[in-house]
Amino acid sequence: MTKFLDPLDSAFILLETPGTSMNIGAVIELEVGEVTDPRERFELIERSIAARVHEIPVLTQRVVRAPFDMTWPILVEDEKFDINRHVVRAALPTPGSPAQFDAFVSEFLSRPLSPQRPLWQLLVIEGLEDGHAALVMKVHHALADGVSFAETFANLFDISPDVRVPEPRLEAEEDEPTVTTSLGLLRQAFGRVRRRPRLLAENVATWGSRFYEIVRAVVTVISVHGRRNATPDQPSIFEARRTSLTGASDIEKSYHRTRVPLTDVKRAAKAQGVSVTDFVMATTSGALKRLLDDRGDVLKKDLIAFVPINVRGEGDTSYLGNQISGMLVALHIDVADPLERLRAISSDSVKTLGEQRLHRAKIFQDVPRVLGPTLLSFGGKVLSAFGLFDHLPMANLLISSVAGPPIPLWLSGYRVTSAAPFGPLLGSFSLNITVLGFEENLEFGLLGCADRMSDLSVLRDYLFEEAKALISASS
Repeated sequence: MTKFLDPLDSAFILLETPGTSMNIGAVIELEVGEVTDPRERFELIERSIAARVHEIPVLTQRVVRAPFDMTWPILVEDEKFDINRHVVRAALPTPGSPAQFDAFVSEFLSRPLSPQRPLWQLLVIEGLEDGHAALVMKVHHALADGVSFAETFANLFDISPDVRVPEPRLEAEEDEPTVTTSLGLLRQAFGRVRRRPRLLAENVATWGSRFYEIVRAVVTVISVHGRRNATPDQPSIFEARRTSLTGASDIEKSYHRTRVPLTDVKRAAKAQGVSVTDFVMATTSGALKRLLDDRGDVLKKDLIAFVPINVRGEGDTSYLGNQISGMLVALHIDVADPLERLRAISSDSVKTLGEQRLHRAKIFQDVPRVLGPTLLSFGGKVLSAFGLFDHLPMANLLISSVAGPPIPLWLSGYRVTSAAPFGPLLGSFSLNITVLGFEENLEFGLLGCADRMSDLSVLRDYLFEEAKALISASS
């Protein structure tokens, strides 16, 4: 049976342009295990992944798009699937320093995934100076959001040094011939309309309902924005101002990571009555203030962060695709005292989060449905071609916080010692800061446009210093 991508999942495919990075994933380090020979270790990892890919169907499925994107994309089984194209091996030159590692990962994350194959890749990196091996796994955002990535792709790992036996492979039952080509997808769509002409009327009625809801939401935002200080705790899409952080990313990316003890972060957050995400945003605010001061930027308005929100029901992680909305949060960069800044961000976040969950999540999901695949794809190309993303900042950066697995993980008998995440760069965003709680640490992953964020390593150091200062101030 033809499996269409949901409109929100499809949007990450259709809006992809040169320079965007629509991938999510993690940089994972493994401890030195019993098998230390690099070739044997890689073969163990490759066999383990190959034996389990069928447990996550999207890992063996490729995306097919209709001509001119006249229908939503579909997922089909890749008959030529080759694990060797998805699990690859590379080595750092001697001495394998952290700086060399960061540069290596940055280059890997700058390369787009091939649209002719399933949209994921795992790079095994050897030659680190401490003798460890590392993995970088990137997955297209169309296949998963941060929550479903952390939950589902954990199936590739074990919860003990013992390698579990994979689930048996099941033969898929097809209710109709499988479409595998762009033209076949278009023919199938026309065939369905011919067999059921009332589909057009049903779709138009549904489209009209969603269009009305979106227009009403936009009018509400405009009217609220027109009333000065009507909602000081809820920034609108009109409030972000251009800074040196803002603008569409180039193809080349830069990646850095750091970590702070998770126990210390939770203790500080509890002492102040705030969440870990609030702590991350306050830390980011302080670090960005220092970075922009270094650059000589003069801010006329506060920095605005776009923060993705998981809108799944509690415990519902069975759906692998995107179940997200988002909120805009002011970072109170003008508040000098770190604790006051933390409390101000937390106060705003609580009010904004409730508003977004109740009223905006459905709109976020419905916008792609109303625009449709053709207009969505064409619109993205036009905005990119004319450089309009540089002049339409919805926010100044992306900040995302994801809860990691609550238990230790192993891969092919090797214990995972760290897992630093990374998120996408799209539209007018040149900086993404994603954090993941993993075992004893809160891991920060920073992905930026290599040109606009040439000082990303400085921001990384500032993040660490601001986090430690906030922990100390909360003691």
